[in-house]
Amino acid sequence: MKKKYLNLIILISIIFVLSGCKNDIFDKSLKEKEVFSILKYEITTIGSKYIYSFKSIFSKDNKEYAKNSLIQFKSLTKKIYALEKEPTSTVRSKQKNIEQLDKELTTLRKKRNSILLKIEKDIQKIVRNQIKAEGIDTKGFVFPPVSIKIFDPPLLLVTSPRNLISREKEILLDSSMKNSRKNIIEQKILDEENLSAVILEIGGLASYPSMIKPNTNFERLFELTAHEWLHQYLIFYPLGRSIFKNNEMNEINETLANIFGKEISKKICANELYEIYCENSELTTTTNKNFDYDFFMKETRKTVDLLLKNNNISKAEKYMEERRKNLENEGILIRKINQAWFAFHGTYTDSPTSVSPVFSILKKIQEDTENMKEFIDILKNIDSYQQFLTINDYK
Repeated sequence: MKKKYLNLIILISIIFVLSGCKNDIFDKSLKEKEVFSILKYEITTIGSKYIYSFKSIFSKDNKEYAKNSLIQFKSLTKKIYALEKEPTSTVRSKQKNIEQLDKELTTLRKKRNSILLKIEKDIQKIVRNQIKAEGIDTKGFVFPPVSIKIFDPPLLLVTSPRNLISREKEILLDSSMKNSRKNIIEQKILDEENLSAVILEIGGLASYPSMIKPNTNFERLFELTAHEWLHQYLIFYPLGRSIFKNNEMNEINETLANIFGKEISKKICANELYEIYCENSELTTTTNKNFDYDFFMKETRKTVDLLLKNNNISKAEKYMEERRKNLENEGILIRKINQAWFAFHGTYTDSPTSVSPVFSILKKIQEDTENMKEFIDILKNIDSYQQFLTINDYK
C-alpha cells in the first residue's frame, strides 16, 4: 500500500512539473486537439500497467520466453520502420499498394502491441537491477520504481528569440501531426510573435510511466529508460526541482541524465546476461563515414552565435538553412535548423550543438568520484548554477 502511495506522489509531481506550459503564443497558433494531454496519458496508461503487474505476480519468470519476446520486439519494430519509410512514390502509383501497406503495418503493430507490456516489464527489471548495482537504492528498493511505456512520444514545440539562442516557451503536441502542419505553425509563430519555432520528435519523456520511443537498438532503449528514470529520481531533490528555473539548470539536469543513461546502458550491455540484446544494435545512419558531423555542427553553432551577436539575424537564418542543405547532401535529414532547434539540442551539453561548459565540468566532477552513486549524490542537492560552479572549486 505504501508503495502505491509513493507512486501516486510521483505521478502528481511529474504532472505538476510538466503542466502549466500553455501560453497565449500557442493559443493563437494551435488547435485544442493538437495539444498532447499528459493527464489523459496517465489515466490510460497507469491502469493497464498496474493490471499487468498484478497478473504477473501469479506467473513465473521464464528467462527463455523473456529473451524470445525481446528478440521478437526488435524484429517487429525493424519491419515496421522499414514499411513506414517505404518511398511514397512506389506506393502511390496504385491504390492497392497503399491499402496493402496499411494492412501490413496494422498487422505488425498489433503483434508488437500484444507483447509490449511484457517487453516493458523486462526492460524495467534489467535497468532497475543495474541502478541497484550502482547503489542508488534504499534497502534494496529502487525509488521511484522504474516504469516505462513504449510508444511514440508527443512532439515538442520549442521557441527561442531570433536574436539569440535561448530555450523559451514550449508545449507537447500530438505525435501524428504532419510536416505540412508543423511548417504552418512554425511560420505563424514567426510572423505573429517574431519568435523562432521548431516542432521536434523526442526520444522519451519523464512522465510516469516514462514515455520511450520504440527502437530496434536495445542499447538506446536501456539508455533512454535510465535517462528518464533519473529525471524522476531527481524531482525529489533540489536539482530536479530546479530544472525549469533557467536554461543553465536545464542543461545540468539533461546532461547529467545523458551521462547516467549512457553509463547504465553501457554496463548492461557489457553483462553477458544481456549482451545478446545489444548485439548488432543499429545506430542507423546514412552519413558519409568521412564526414565529421560534430566538427560541422560546432562550426555551424559558432558562426550562428557570431552572426546573432552582430545582429545579423536574417543572415544567420539563411546560413542555417544552407547548412541544413549541406547535411542533406551528406545523407543527414533534418527538417529545419533554426535558433529554436539549436536551443533545444544545445540543452544536452555533451552535444556538438552546445557551447556550454556544463558537460566538461560534469565529467571532471565524475572523474573525481569513485562511482555513479557518489557522482549523483554530490549534484542532487544543488539548486543554482552558481552552486554548481563552486563544486570542485569551479568559479
